[in-house]
Amino acid sequence: MKIDENWIRKVAGWKAMKAGKEIYARGVVTKAQQNEGLINGEITGGGKPTRITVRVHSDTDIDTVCPKLACRRTGEICAHAVAVMLGVIHGASQEKARSPVGGNFSEQARVPSNIITAKVLLPPHFPKGLPEGGLSLRLIEREGEALAGDLKLAQWLEVFTGGKIAPMLGLKGKQALEFLKVLDGHPAVFAEEQKVNIGMSGVRVPMHIALDDDRVELSICKSVLEHGNLWYAEGDLWLWDTNQKVLVAIDVSSVLNERQWLRIASGSSVFVPMKSLLTEMAAWQKFALWDDDTVLEQIPVKEGQPKFVLELEGSIEKLRAKLQASYARGVNITLGLFGAEEVHFPVEDPASEGHWIERNRDAEDNAAGILMRYGFQITGAKGEWELTGDDAVIDFLTDAMPELENLWEIKTGGKLSSIKGNLVRVRPNMEVQGSGEDWLAFDYGFQTDSGKDIPREAIQKMLASGRRSATTKNGKQVVMSKFDAEMVETVLRDTDPRQESGKFYVAKSQGAYLKRIRDYYQGVTHEAADQKILEKLPPGISKALRGYQEEGIAWLYERCENENAALLADDMGLGKTLQTLSVLSLRQHRGKPSLVVCPTSLLGNWADEAAKWTPDLKVKIMHGPQRKEHFSKLDEYDLLITSYALVARDLEQYQRCELNLLVLDEASIIRNPDTQSAKAVRKLTADARVALSGTPVENAVLDLWSLYAFLLPGYLGSREDFKSRYEQALAGTQPDPNALRRLRLRIEPFMIRRTKAEVAKDLPQKLEQILWCDPSKLQKEAYQEILRQGVTKVDELEGGRARMQMLTVLLRLRQASCDLRLLGSDQIKEQELAMLSSKLEMLVDLLKEAKRGGHRVLVFSQFTKMLGIIRETLEKEEISFSYLDGSTRDRAGEVRKFQEPNGPDTFLISLKAGGYGLNLTAADTVVHFDPWWNPAVEAQATDRAYRIGQTKPVSVYKLIARGTVEEKILKLQDKKRGLIGAAIGDESQPMMSGLSEADMRDLLG
Repeated sequence: MKIDENWIRKVAGWKAMKAGKEIYARGVVTKAQQNEGLINGEITGGGKPTRITVRVHSDTDIDTVCPKLACRRTGEICAHAVAVMLGVIHGASQEKARSPVGGNFSEQARVPSNIITAKVLLPPHFPKGLPEGGLSLRLIEREGEALAGDLKLAQWLEVFTGGKIAPMLGLKGKQALEFLKVLDGHPAVFAEEQKVNIGMSGVRVPMHIALDDDRVELSICKSVLEHGNLWYAEGDLWLWDTNQKVLVAIDVSSVLNERQWLRIASGSSVFVPMKSLLTEMAAWQKFALWDDDTVLEQIPVKEGQPKFVLELEGSIEKLRAKLQASYARGVNITLGLFGAEEVHFPVEDPASEGHWIERNRDAEDNAAGILMRYGFQITGAKGEWELTGDDAVIDFLTDAMPELENLWEIKTGGKLSSIKGNLVRVRPNMEVQGSGEDWLAFDYGFQTDSGKDIPREAIQKMLASGRRSATTKNGKQVVMSKFDAEMVETVLRDTDPRQESGKFYVAKSQGAYLKRIRDYYQGVTHEAADQKILEKLPPGISKALRGYQEEGIAWLYERCENENAALLADDMGLGKTLQTLSVLSLRQHRGKPSLVVCPTSLLGNWADEAAKWTPDLKVKIMHGPQRKEHFSKLDEYDLLITSYALVARDLEQYQRCELNLLVLDEASIIRNPDTQSAKAVRKLTADARVALSGTPVENAVLDLWSLYAFLLPGYLGSREDFKSRYEQALAGTQPDPNALRRLRLRIEPFMIRRTKAEVAKDLPQKLEQILWCDPSKLQKEAYQEILRQGVTKVDELEGGRARMQMLTVLLRLRQASCDLRLLGSDQIKEQELAMLSSKLEMLVDLLKEAKRGGHRVLVFSQFTKMLGIIRETLEKEEISFSYLDGSTRDRAGEVRKFQEPNGPDTFLISLKAGGYGLNLTAADTVVHFDPWWNPAVEAQATDRAYRIGQTKPVSVYKLIARGTVEEKILKLQDKKRGLIGAAIGDESQPMMSGLSEADMRDLLG
């Protein structure tokens, strides 16, 4: 594809275009190249070049990768990306370089043919006399190659001295300050034979902040004034550190005025309205280093909950739309607008005086996503959306719009109002008519929204002709949405009925599904299960139950009694074990044992929970060689507990036994239907089957098929049929929303899903934060060498060998990002901690701070060797800890030790060994030392602390090595998140598909 400036301005917006042109004109774009939709380039700035990548998928789908923190935070097309794209169009821009500070540099200042390597000698009393006074200095030529910073000085000399080194220079006022900016990053600046470092970027000024009613007091921290000089001039705040010989200039022109900055530079305070600080906070955060961040936390700011207003006009062939997020009177954001709107957040909360609301980008993205799911596309730079095609418009007006009217304010204009009034929506109507011992009769027809019956033959004839609309004799247009038309076919295909005398007959096991479809079209909410059965629960259980757990027990019992299958998919920490034991207690007097299959690590946990809640149950753990002695007397027990590994080995023994309830805990373990464990549990016979899983879908919707193949064999069709009807339809970047809805309606009758946000209102807040860590010099060198060699080897291989090599390289890159000792080199043992692992150094500081604040911490890592290194470090730092990995024998003992009121400060846990079953509410802080591909696994680990019983807010920290594969893993997680959560009714449920070759190449790129 070919790009030009008009295209860049359209996709990036005028602000980014203006700033990008300024960067390009400075002569700092040293590389710029394009390969189809991939654009790469480098920008220099006195240090290591900044690498920028732009991927153009389409005019409305563009990804940029810029290492600048501010650019990463917004995710927008930044000025650096614009500068690189301009470099592609016009060539490397250093050929058109000009002064980075304006001054008297010509726009066409050329690059000197021979860059002069000069040594700058500042006066002994520097910086006395500045900013208004003069600056006398000497320039002498130095030996050696040109280094970073020499180019700008050479350009300046080209303009002011004809490219010659003048032995003495006398500069004054503004010109002197501009010359000092030219020396940004120069390697040879001296004063009194001491090296002087001058910097213009990446520096933050320490500032004091205090609240004063509805104002804020601002001043420079005293430590700055004690160590040197400070002055303000021409929009810049200059700081000189006398001891370290460092001079920095910070652009502060975006906030306050000249009078206020002159006052601050003199060491005095200024008072500004709270509103001014908050609306300019983004600008302040770029250069201010607050002495007390807790002051900002005291300001009452919360995330806004905008009202969405959708304006529609058009015809049956094309709809035009505009979508706005309204936060307060006069504060409206147009979604889909290219370039930023002139709205500065936070804004005053109209509902609460003295409070403020912040922009809710997640809510805005979700709203825009709804329009995109229904086929709307952005068509212009002013936030215009468009939907074309008769079928798409009909679907939106008849299917989506009635639901959106309950969520948003919708305004229709032009002739659309009359068109909408002329449409008559027709929907299926299901009737469940009666049942026998093993069969069920049903019939279906079609009705309008007003309840008028439409002859089934007429609708079938319309659909058979390939149309979903028809005009009646009175001029009305009868329409049916694509989803409704598909649902008729889906129900008949899923239930495979036989037809007799105008009625349809299906297996009784389809009853729950048919009733769900009937309720869906009749707008009936799910009726709560009859809770009278709860009266039979032991008092010890009844007194401990929460409301949602009572509902869950009643539902689970009813499913087991009437449908013989249930999937309890409650969020981690909501008490799935207690709910299941309650049902086991209600069903115990049936002369048959129940069997729980769980991970080996949870055998003891199930036995302990059973002893606590259902002590009247006779329980036996079937584990170890001695289990064989009990196979002949299984009927003597109420509850048998075994592991997934042993259930396959002991399959014949269990097949001889009639089971009451067969329960799979952490049922996602059988998500691969071809494993021995999955095959074994499907062969067992039981009166009812129950699957427990907080993450019923981890990798793909095929996980659901495997679970239902256990619960209700054949219910979701064959594996190949499920793949063609659902898995393929939900794969890719644009999954079919209708397939998603059909799947949810199919699985919902046998699944209950509650999240903490829904039902555990008494749980405290969970605060998540990414802590970025810059790798040490040694780590960067090792990382780059691994990457260089690894990519070379990958390019030499093909197929499976290339994939294995990529996995190996990714593993070593992740290890280098954590700690060089994971690489096994003997040459690094004598290095100090900061060089071996800057991340571990950060962790130690974090743990010390947590200890001082009285916080208890869980630390997770996927590398057992890393945990060992952390353990040795904590011993040296005298930080107490518990420890758990796969080799820990006394798992329960370590947990009990940590849970004690005066237990250890920290619990070191391997991600694999500690992901299931632990209740560690003594901790209120969770640290993920390294990121994992699957965010669902990380969420499970976090939920060891964030669960019922927790009384304090939980802080979750992810330690991420900047500029490494770990940073790319976070983006990969975001890319993969969301689809499967929607399939099971939880849009926040994270998932991670297996790493494709494209994913791995992106991580290595």
